[in-house]
Amino acid sequence: MGNETNIPKTDSPPDIELLQEDFLRNFLRLVQTARIHADSNKLVVELANNFLKVTKELAREHDMITLQLAGGHLYFQSEKIPHLNRNAVVLNQLTDLLHNLDIPGLNFLRKMQEISQETLLSFIRMIIKAANTDNAIEFLVSTCKRKFPWVEIIQQQSDIHDESQDRRDRGIKTYSYALASLKEVTEKIVSQKVVGVRKAIRVVQKMVDSILEDEPVLLGLSTIRDYDDYTHTHSVNVSILSMCLGSRIGLSPQSLEKLGICGLFHDLGKVDIPLEILNKKGKLDYREFDEIKKHSLNSVRQIIKLHASDELKSKVLLPPFEHHLKYNLTGYPQTSRPKPLSLFGRILAIADVYDAISSPRTYRPSALSVDRAIQLMLKGSGTDFDPILLKVFVNMLGPYPVGTLVELNTGQLAFVMSAEEKEKYDRMRPTVVLLDPDGNDGYTKGAKIDLDTKNQTTGEYVYEIARTLNPVVFGLQPAEFVI
Repeated sequence: MGNETNIPKTDSPPDIELLQEDFLRNFLRLVQTARIHADSNKLVVELANNFLKVTKELAREHDMITLQLAGGHLYFQSEKIPHLNRNAVVLNQLTDLLHNLDIPGLNFLRKMQEISQETLLSFIRMIIKAANTDNAIEFLVSTCKRKFPWVEIIQQQSDIHDESQDRRDRGIKTYSYALASLKEVTEKIVSQKVVGVRKAIRVVQKMVDSILEDEPVLLGLSTIRDYDDYTHTHSVNVSILSMCLGSRIGLSPQSLEKLGICGLFHDLGKVDIPLEILNKKGKLDYREFDEIKKHSLNSVRQIIKLHASDELKSKVLLPPFEHHLKYNLTGYPQTSRPKPLSLFGRILAIADVYDAISSPRTYRPSALSVDRAIQLMLKGSGTDFDPILLKVFVNMLGPYPVGTLVELNTGQLAFVMSAEEKEKYDRMRPTVVLLDPDGNDGYTKGAKIDLDTKNQTTGEYVYEIARTLNPVVFGLQPAEFVI
C-alpha cells in the first residue's frame, strides 16, 4: 500500500474494496504526515487531494461512510475489514488512532463532497490535537458540531455483533484499549510530553468490571503473547492477572483499580533502558543486566512525573518498585529495608514472573508451557513468592490453566478453555476446544468438548490428556481459540 491511489481512471464501476483501502490508507497517512509537516507541504497536499477524490467516488455508492472499531476489529460500512498482509500495518495503526481518540468511530456524510482542501486539513489538525487531549471525545464532538457538520463522532458502540459474542467482544475491546492507552503513555514519555492517565484509569475500571462480571474472558485474554511488542502486552497481562488474583482474595473494586494501575505501569521504567539491551538476542553481560535492574526504580521516577493526583501516585508507587524484590527480599533493587513486601507488591511479583516465563522473548524464542511455568514457580514458594498468595493463584488457574495447549490420547491438539465451573476433583478434566488443521500448516477453531465425557458402553473416559505443549512452537495465540 504505497502513496499511489487506486481510483479507477475509466467509466467502469469502481472497485469498492480498492476504494476502501485507498480511503483508509490516505486518511491514516494524512494524519501521520500532517503531524510533522505544514499544510503547504507537497505530500500533505497530495494526500488531502487523494482523500477527497476517494471520498467522492465512495459517495456515489454511499450516503455515509462509516469507519468503526468493534470487538478489536475495524469495520467499514458495518462490514469487517479482512486482515491481510497488504493492509495489516494500516489497520493496526488506525485501531491505535481510534483508541487514542477514545471513540468507536467516525461517520463521514455525503456533504463532505463539497468541502475544500483547507477545510479537510483543518479537520485533520483537530484530530491531531484531540489525540493529545485527555477528554478527546468531548473535544471532538463539540468541535465537529461547530466547525465540521459533515462528520459525526460515533460515541457508543453499535450492535454489530451477535449477542452471544457480547462478553467476548467487550473483553477484547477492553484489552485493546488497555494496550493502546499504555502505548500512548510510553510514547509521550519518550517524546518528553506531559503524560495524563485518565484514559489508563478508565480502561482499568473497565477491566475491573469485566473481571467481576466474567473473569474467564479476561483470563483468556491474558494468554495473548506478542513477540514484537512484549513490554506492552506483558504489562497488560500482569495488570489482568494481578486484578484476578486480587479479586480472589476479596479486594474491593477500588483496591482492584489501584492494583490494576500498578500492573499497567510496573515496567514503565523500561523506557529508560537502551533498546539494544532490551532487544538483545542472547545472554546479557553484567553491565547490561545492571541496566535492566534499574527499571524498577525508574518506574517509580516515571510514575512521579505523571500528570495525576498526588493521592493516586502515592498509592501506586511502591508495588512497581517491589515487584522484583522477592518475598524474602533477596531480589533487586537491593535494599536494607526490614519490612516485608506490600500486598500489591507480592501480587505483582507472582503475576509478573508467570507471564514472563510463559512468554517468548528476543533472547528466548521459546517459552514454558503455562502448566510448567506454574510448576517452576511452586519451587519458589516461601522464598521468591508469598506462599499463600501463590496457592490462591495456582488454584485460580487450575492444574491446566486457560490457554494450555494439550495433545489428547486421540492425537488431536486442543486448548484448555475453562475448568472454573467444575468441582475441585474434576479440574483435571477441563473443557477444551479442538484445533482443526486448515490444510496450510495452520489450525482453525474446532469443536468444544468436555474431558469428562465418557463412553456410554464402557463407562471409560473418551479423552485423556497425553501431554502439554508450547503453543509458541506451533505459532498459535491461545486467546484466538479460548475466548
